[in-house]
Formats: sequence, C-alpha cells, structure tokens
Amino acid sequence: MELLDNLFDYERKPSAGEAIFFKIFELFVALASVKLAWEWGLYTLRISDVVLPLGMARYVDVSFMFDGRLPLANAGAITVLVVIGFFRLWRGAYLGAFLLLHLQYAARFSLGEIPHSSNMLGMTLLGLAIALLVFRDGLHRRRFTLGFTYFFVGLGYTLAGISKLIGTGLNWSDGRHLWLWVYEKSVDNLAKTGTYDLNVLQELVLSGQGTATAFLTVGLLTELFAFLAWWKRTRTPALLAVIALHIGIYLVMNIFFTLAVYELVLLALPWAAWLDALTARQPWMHGIERVSIRYT
Repeated sequence: MELLDNLFDYERKPSAGEAIFFKIFELFVALASVKLAWEWGLYTLRISDVVLPLGMARYVDVSFMFDGRLPLANAGAITVLVVIGFFRLWRGAYLGAFLLLHLQYAARFSLGEIPHSSNMLGMTLLGLAIALLVFRDGLHRRRFTLGFTYFFVGLGYTLAGISKLIGTGLNWSDGRHLWLWVYEKSVDNLAKTGTYDLNVLQELVLSGQGTATAFLTVGLLTELFAFLAWWKRTRTPALLAVIALHIGIYLVMNIFFTLAVYELVLLALPWAAWLDALTARQPWMHGIERVSIRYT
C-alpha cells in the first residue's frame, strides 16, 4: 500500500500547477505519438518483407502494411484519434491510437532493428488510454497516468540492468566492451560524414580499462536502481541519474534517445510545484488552469 500511495498519490490535494503540468505532459505524449506514427509510416513504404516479427507481428502477419499507402493512412488515423483523445471527445480514442501505433511500430521495425526510445512513450500512451477508459474524474486520470508511467519507467530500466547481468554477468562492466562500442560508433560516423574526432569524454574512457569499467559500472548501477523512481523521496534523484546516463551514452557512443530523455525531464523535475508558485503570483494563469481541468 505504501508503494501504491507513492505512485498514485490519490490523497494529495489537487492544485492548479498539477492540472497545467499534466496537460503539458499529455500534449507532449500526443505530439510525440503523432510524430512517430508519420516517421514510421513513411519508412514502412520502403519495406517489402518481414525479417523479424516484432510485437503483434509474432501473431499477426503485418506484411499487409507494405502494400500501397496503408502506413500513411494508419498514421492519419492515429493523428485523428490522438486529437479526439486529447479533447476528450471519445473515451476509447487513446486505446485505438495505442493499438494502431503498435501496428505501425511492428511494421516499421520488421527488418530486425529494435529501438528502445519509443517504448517509454508507448507505455505512457497506454496509461493515458487506461485512465480515459476507467476513470471519470480528471484528478484520478492524472494521478493514474503519472503513477503508471513512473512504475514502468522504473521497472523498464531496472529490468534492462538485470538483463545485462543475466546475459553477460558481472563481466558486462568490463571496460573493453566500452572500447569496442566507441570504435564501432566511430566507424558508423566516419561512414556518414567522412570525418570523426574523439571528444574529451571518449578520450578519457579510452585512456584506460579501469576508467572505462568505472563508466560502465556506474551506468549499470543507475539502471539497477531505477526502481527508486517508484517512491516520491527518491524519484527525482533516480530519474536525474537516468537522464545523466543518457547524456553519457550520447557523449561516449553518439546514441541519443531524444523522446525518452524529453519525457524523463518532464517526469523528473517538480514542474507542478513550480507552476503552483507561478500561478500564485500570476492571476491570469487561472484561466489556463480552468482549461487544463476541463480537458483532463
């Protein structure tokens, strides 16, 4: 029960900042979902065969998505459903958008490349879908969606760390693995641009095995303890550590999970409290609060 209280926080008094922040958060999820739907749809036009059945493609033949303009029609349908859900015109809209987006995902990544950055966004969209279907009250929808997201963010990163230990054991943190990944990415960038220079952090991890091992160890521990995001007292430090992990991955290996990092920034910082303080000083923001409450 303590964990549920920390995740969903139903007893906390609602505030203007909370309502405004949630609508901003929901708008981000809505826009990001539409962005991915169109990007994946356009790429799917170039695919002709399923190489790796992914997600629902393990049970449904998604090769029909490679015929004609269906991926673009699917992206259009997702866009319409997201707008309907955002303005609360139909309670099943977000669920429909989630299912169609997963279909788009399964078709786009049927060639064998599996991304991680969109998983967090997909689970958040699912949380919005469940909240809209199950709860009538806007406060409960807000609290459930955020609690659902916090739970799966913590679970996802912690399971990622556990998977590394299961697959490789403690040897995963061997700094020579990081050397290999740095050089692999340098080849990729050299092929794209024709030139590639190591930055300061890359030079540092390549300077010694102990330094590289320390970097990997810190990253692994950050993932393993990401479940601390389930509790309010440790949520901000845990999520800020995950953000720092992503920044480190980008600086060392030139891999950046853009949408995931943006969502983590929204989840990690006390935006609602900051908006409450601003609302108290700016009476004109009460109009924004009323609109936010109306459409949550």
